[in-house]
This record gives sequence, C-alpha cells and structure tokens, in this order.
Amino acid sequence: MNHRVPVSPREFLLGSLAAALLLAGCGPSSQTLVQKGQQALEDGQFRAARDAFEKAARRVTREPALYYNLAQAYIKLGETKPAMNAVGNGLALDPANTRLLQLKAYIAHMGDDWPATREALDAAAAAGAPEPYILNARAKVERMEKNYDLARLHLLAAMRLDPKYPPPYYNLGSLYVDHYVKLLPQARDLIDMYTRQPSLTETEYGNAAAYLERISKNLAREEPPRQTRNTSLSAQRMAEAARFAAARNWTSARGAYIDAVNADPLSIDARLALATFYISRGDPAAAGNVHIEAAAKIPNPTTDLLYKAAEAAIAQKRHETAAEFASRGLANAPGNYRFYYQMAVIRAQQNLRVEARAYAAHCVQLAPEPFASQVAAWAGSL
Repeated sequence: MNHRVPVSPREFLLGSLAAALLLAGCGPSSQTLVQKGQQALEDGQFRAARDAFEKAARRVTREPALYYNLAQAYIKLGETKPAMNAVGNGLALDPANTRLLQLKAYIAHMGDDWPATREALDAAAAAGAPEPYILNARAKVERMEKNYDLARLHLLAAMRLDPKYPPPYYNLGSLYVDHYVKLLPQARDLIDMYTRQPSLTETEYGNAAAYLERISKNLAREEPPRQTRNTSLSAQRMAEAARFAAARNWTSARGAYIDAVNADPLSIDARLALATFYISRGDPAAAGNVHIEAAAKIPNPTTDLLYKAAEAAIAQKRHETAAEFASRGLANAPGNYRFYYQMAVIRAQQNLRVEARAYAAHCVQLAPEPFASQVAAWAGSL
C-alpha cells in the first residue's frame, strides 16, 4: 500500500486558516478591508481574500499579521511565489515571528525545497514554536527524503511531548504502512487512536476512518493459515524433557523439547524452554536461533521475545532480521529504551551513523544511569 499523506497547514503548522487578529492602529477603511479579507478566507472565497489583503497591504505596511493573512490567501490559490514574497515582507518586520516562519516552511515544503524547509523550521524552533508541531513537520521532510528512521523518531518524540496533538498518530501509522515490515497491526492501532482525538474535524475523521478500514482489510487478507496445535502433547513432552534433563540425559531432553515445539508450534513456553535448555548446555547460538524462529513464527510475540530475537540476530550480524524484530519491539513499546539502543547498534553495524546517533540520542533520553551516559559516550565515538 503506497499512501502518501497529504500535507495541510493544520498538520504541518500550528493552527488553522483562521486569520490573525484585526490590525490595531490602522484607519477605518483599512480595518474594513482586513475584515472583508478575513471573512472571505473563512468562507473559502480566496480570490476575494487575496484582493482585500493586497489593498490593505498597500495602506498598512508595518503589520506582520497582514502579510501572514495575505500569504494564506495566496497559498489557497496555489500562488506559492507571491505567498513566499508576502511571508518575506512579514519576516522583514518581525524576523522571529513563529507563525510566519512556520508558514515559510510550509510553502518551501510544497515546492519540495527541503533545505529551505529545514532552515525555516530551525528558525521557528529557535523562535519558540511549540516543539511537537516542529517535530511533526520535520518528520514529513525526512519522510519525503526517504529518511524513514529519522521521521519515525521525530513522530515518536512528538507523541511523547503532546499526546493530545493528533497528526503524529496518523503520520506514524501511515509511515508504518508504507515503509516498515510487519507493522500493519501497530499502524491500525495508531490510526484508530487518531480517530479518537476530540479535536478532529469531520473531514479529518472521515478520511482517517476510511484509511483505517483499508488497513483492517489488508490485515484480514494477510492472516496466516491456522496451524495444528496439540497443547496436551506439547505439555507432556516438556515434562518428559525436564525429567530427561534432571537425569542428565541431554540427547533425550533435547529431542523431547523439540517434540514439544513441533506438537504446538505457537507455544511460547515450549520454544523458550528449548532455548533455556540450549543456554544451560553452553550453546547460546542455538538458543538465539530458537528465539529468532519463535519471534518470526508466533503471532503477537511478547516484547521480551522480540528483544531476545533481535539480540540474537545482532550477534549473528543479520541486520535486516535484527532491525525487523527491534522495530516491532519499538512499535509495541515506544518507551522502552532497550529497543532504541538495539536499533542504534544495528544502524552502526550497517555504517548508518546519522541514524545510529539519532536512535542513541532517544535511548539516552529514556534510559537510566549509568547506561544512558555509556550510550552517549559510545554514540559520540561513532
């Protein structure tokens, strides 16, 4: 499924198309023009809004809010160059105006000018624009440049900072659908959480609900065939394996544990028992293979199993496999610092240093000491 998320000022920037406050200190005729332009914006009459604001701008030249409103009208008409000029006029009067800086970033984004977008977002952040909104906007830029790890980290950070801000839920769910393996269930959950945000407009809710339905249908089509499970035989063979192990009959114990897994391929207990047996026999590589196979074959594996499987794949330098398990763990438990560290190690092994440092930075924010300081020192050496 290739679902490119549309970008709107509401998602990418702070607020809505609501115009700025009426200009103070200007004459009655100018006030009338501003009021006319504001009403036209709200009514969707964008040419009338543009004309009114243009006339007002010829009379009032020292008010940044007027240029913001004028730029909004230009944007809705698809006139991006005049919109950027209007923003520039406003910033010449107030260089630290966060609304104008965010609008500048949005216009640059519309033109796929990523350096200009980043520059405007950096300036907006430095001027005090709310961080969750900036992070959401940065994620869109990174996604368009195919820096999916960085986009994901920005969205996760935005959700931690402001759980009531809707766009990151939708954008992260869409990112999972398009660019991450086996994360459709998590994508469905994120879009569902988005639909439950009380601040959504009717259109936003309707679009998200339709998207949620498409994801659910895809999940239904991708359900694996049911496997035959003999839970009683599996439990019986595990008990026999324990008795063989107690008698130090290692070959029979190993065979009984394998039989227990074959009898119930979806039993986490049977697979973990086999892995524990291999560890007790000094064979961590075999135990790691059991964890990898279990995480791959068992639906909805536990967080702990995903962590162990990722660790085993990291040790074997199976980078894509390791990234899949760590990524699933991170999607299930976005506050668990261990998965950020695993992803940092994987990306470092792949010589993706920017991504490795980014994951490490998030690990440092969440991990306890002294581990956080150790990870920070390691990341600084990359």
